[in-house]
Amino acid sequence: MKSDTNKAKPTRKVPARAEKTIKAKPTKKAEEDLPSPEELVEDLDSLAEGVIFGKNQNRTYALRDVWFPSLMEVINDKSVPEDSREEMLFLTLTNALLDMTMDVVPEDMALAYARNLDDYITVTIVNNKYGVDLLKTFREDFKQKEGENFATEEKLVAALSKFEEEWWSTPRDDLEGKTPNDVLEEMAGKYGL
Repeated sequence: MKSDTNKAKPTRKVPARAEKTIKAKPTKKAEEDLPSPEELVEDLDSLAEGVIFGKNQNRTYALRDVWFPSLMEVINDKSVPEDSREEMLFLTLTNALLDMTMDVVPEDMALAYARNLDDYITVTIVNNKYGVDLLKTFREDFKQKEGENFATEEKLVAALSKFEEEWWSTPRDDLEGKTPNDVLEEMAGKYGL
């Protein structure tokens, strides 16, 4: 290997002259055009909504290009019984999506994300089995019993906490005499969630 004898000599950088910049004060008109804190939060919410859900169609096409050929290989495998292929497609795709989402969640949030996902799936299964909407019913029952107006956030939290403990442990007719906690534990156990 040849050594490079034509090495560039380091040059000394001359510090830039410090120039004082004069910033103009915003005019009254510019101050009036600034959004309020509420408008900023609303703008951030709509921006987040667009990034979180708005790009799902684009993500779908991108994932199609990544996964579709290998999914078709699984489905067209002659060892998979014909009547099980659609279910196999669903299970394979769902597992791939779940693996991907678990991989992209920051490590410090992964456990909370997994627990929230398990809870969401469990509530959805209970809702489907019993023909209910547990969370909507909880909100409606709370409003009916406790009202909607609370003098302070602390009073709301206290009322909510007391109501929540009672509501989730009270047997309900729409759950065949079981408590919401019981049916959720039953479903979570059935599916290993």
